Amino acid sequence: MDNAREQIESLMGNAREPSLREQIEEMTAEGGGCCSLTYEERIIGFAGCVISGMFLNMFSMVRLAELMLGNPKPFAVCFTLGNLLSMGSMLFLVGPKRQFKNLFSSTRRGLPTAVYILMMICTLWVAFAPGLSYFERLVLIIICLVLQILALAWYVLSYIPYGTAGLKHCARWFWPA
Repeated sequence: MDNAREQIESLMGNAREPSLREQIEEMTAEGGGCCSLTYEERIIGFAGCVISGMFLNMFSMVRLAELMLGNPKPFAVCFTLGNLLSMGSMLFLVGPKRQFKNLFSSTRRGLPTAVYILMMICTLWVAFAPGLSYFERLVLIIICLVLQILALAWYVLSYIPYGTAGLKHCARWFWPA
C-alpha cells in the first residue's frame, strides 16, 4: 500500500527527496555495505581513506625531486598508494561486491578502470625494475603517470551524464578526424 502511495505521489510531483543518510543507507542495505559497520563508521572510513589518499598524493609531489634525481621508488609508492586509498574509499560506502561491480559495470567504466589499475601496476614495476637507465625509467614513469591521470579522468567522466560524449566532442576540436 505504501509503495503504491509513493508511486502516486511521485507522479503528482509530491514525492519527498530522501536525505543523504537515507540514500547511503539504501545503497548499503541488505549486506551490500561494508560488513556490519554503522552509517557513521562507514562515513569515517570513507573520509579517512580519501584524506589519507589525498595526503599521500600531495606527499608524492614533494618526492618529485627525488624522481627527477634518479630515485623514483618513494614517488611511485606514495602516488600509487594514495590512488589505491582514494579508489578504495568507496568500499566503505557501498561495500566490496557493489564497488567491484560498479568498477567493471560496462565498457565505458571497465576500460578506464582496467587502464587505471594497469598503469598503477606499471608505475610500480618501472620504479622497481632492474636494468633500466635513469632516462628510460624517468620517461616510462612519466608516461605511466600521464596515462593513469587520463584514465582516472575518463573513469570520473563516465559517471557524469554525457561526460564521455562531451570529452569526445572537445577532443575533436584539438584532433579533427
